Amino acid sequence: MIHWQLDTRCKTILELLISREDYISIQEIGKILNISKRSVYYDLSKMNDWLNMQHISEIQIERNKGIYLTSITRQKIRELINNVSQSSYYTLSPKERTRLMICSLLGSAKPLFIEQLCLICDISRNTAFNDLKVVRQKMERYGLQLNFESHVGYKVDGSLIKQRALFLYYFQPLIDLIANKQISSINELSFYNETIIKEYLRRLKVIEEKLNTTYVDGMLLSLATLIHIILMRKDNIVFEEIGVDEVVSTEEFQLVTQLLNELPLSEQVYIAMHLLGSRVQVPTIKPQSIDTYSLAEKLVLEFERLACVVFEDKNQLIKLLSYHLNMSIYRYRYGIQIGNPLMSEIQSSYPDLFDITRKACKSLRHSLGTPIPDSEIAYITMHFGGSLRKKNYGNAKCRVLIVCPNGISTANMLRVEVESLHTDIEITAMIPVREVENYYDKSDLIITTVDMDCPIPVVRVNPVISEEDRVRILSKVVQKISRNITNNITLEKVFRIVREYVHPQNHDKLKHDLYKAFQGVPMQAYKSTSSIRLMDVTMTSRIQYKKSVQDWKEAIREASNPLLFEEIIEPGYIEAMIANVEKYGPYIVIAPKLALGHALPQDGVNSLGLSLLCLEEPVSFFHIPVYIIFILAPIDKSSHLGIMRDMMELFADEENTDKFLEKRNAQEILAFIKDHIKQEAIIPYED
Repeated sequence: MIHWQLDTRCKTILELLISREDYISIQEIGKILNISKRSVYYDLSKMNDWLNMQHISEIQIERNKGIYLTSITRQKIRELINNVSQSSYYTLSPKERTRLMICSLLGSAKPLFIEQLCLICDISRNTAFNDLKVVRQKMERYGLQLNFESHVGYKVDGSLIKQRALFLYYFQPLIDLIANKQISSINELSFYNETIIKEYLRRLKVIEEKLNTTYVDGMLLSLATLIHIILMRKDNIVFEEIGVDEVVSTEEFQLVTQLLNELPLSEQVYIAMHLLGSRVQVPTIKPQSIDTYSLAEKLVLEFERLACVVFEDKNQLIKLLSYHLNMSIYRYRYGIQIGNPLMSEIQSSYPDLFDITRKACKSLRHSLGTPIPDSEIAYITMHFGGSLRKKNYGNAKCRVLIVCPNGISTANMLRVEVESLHTDIEITAMIPVREVENYYDKSDLIITTVDMDCPIPVVRVNPVISEEDRVRILSKVVQKISRNITNNITLEKVFRIVREYVHPQNHDKLKHDLYKAFQGVPMQAYKSTSSIRLMDVTMTSRIQYKKSVQDWKEAIREASNPLLFEEIIEPGYIEAMIANVEKYGPYIVIAPKLALGHALPQDGVNSLGLSLLCLEEPVSFFHIPVYIIFILAPIDKSSHLGIMRDMMELFADEENTDKFLEKRNAQEILAFIKDHIKQEAIIPYED
């Protein structure tokens, strides 16, 4: 548990929340406090850790509405704030210390000693040594080595391009700490000189203004810091895959040479490439050497495994993701931050889908040997979300009209680019400007290369679509699809409201009775933060503990019995699970010692449910020892994603699994799950 200090701004936000009896949006909080949306989300993550420590329900964000606290929660927080003294001192979490160490090591002109790292993070030598083990593992993950030489210190060796990409990746989540002056030893940071960096930030903002564009929040500060490091370290960047001549011919490069002329030519190209890369494809001189189709295929299969779903249009999804990866790989390698204006909304509105996508992207990260930023994960989340929604929402589409005065060849080129952005885009027609009025009632969005005044939304793009164009199109498409989704009253929403007025010892019985009463009632399949969680479907009557079973088939049957008894599943569902394992092998073994049995909703599921069998002696799933068997009964492709997210969190490491196996009855198992799973969460940045 991270023991966050309740700093001044967090306390101000809490006081604002408890003063409101209705919803308040993230934008409104940001406007009142004059801070960015990203800063609000960051503070909410800190406050949730603090509230969790105080055994108070965490803050939830409801999509399209904002934050609402019940009267009971407001009263609890009010009492706590009155009793807690305000503190301006901030204690870094282990993750923050790791990021700070990585940036300090990568941003220093000379090796660092352990004493310097202790001073920077305000920790003991023992803690610093333990943190350095994590730092070394993260470095090795991306092909970099953390080496120590006696009387010299710690130094990072390896690809300079990867070092810079990794610095930018880990610097991004530190921006709020630096801006809020929550790093007590900020003057000791090897990579940060406020006076110098402010000057480079000023120059970069001049470039931004002259280009008539707006870069993603935090990107220019990251680049300003990196420029300071480049000049301090006097490194020499070498390009092997990037088309330098194409970069030199751009307006971005010309402005960099004017305003950052102290940089060597190669570094001017490097900075110009970052400014370019956030808006257009990175120019390359070599054909793509990586099979992006195979990468996309692996990514989709990993998502299906983690989310317990099967995509009907898998080949189309793989093609779309392959195209996206082909455009993005060089940005990953160079640490270019393209941003995503929908990222915060996606993280807060679809936390389960985003988190599972992030875990699926680990396979992508391992294959490429480079970190995948959250902004990119948000794009991939939109692709997965579009494919999941197809069946759940009657194939709702965003009807796009392409208006192009430059001929059919340009229109066809636009069509290919636009269709590749999202599975829910449907091109209604490609027409000249004079015919546009005939298509107003058949279209939701117009994409055009010229200025137009129309009664429906219009996105003007370049004939060759830029990254900026892609972001704006995707934003409109997602907004349109979201409006088509109705916010139904759901069982889990009822439970979350009612449980506030029921003694905790009766929550299990309340949950059981509600599920029985709501059997057969359709539930909203794609929700915001009020998703169905592991604790919502876990109850003692569905947990069994046995010494042993004969084989894996008996394990699946025994684990399924509670769901069968409650008529949540039909007998055919059990046979379908067994048939799948016989056909595909032990794919249901999703973690060491853990199996998750599941089949398709149409195989015999009556309502959403989950059961659990724990074994004292392992059963062999094709020579893999398994002690824990969950059985999931999904009603669609997405309503169970919160359950899967919690399960991955619970069994993320074997130490947790071993502690879980020490429990000897249903009550102990249920208590363990409750203690280790946050019932609501705002997703913080994580590696």
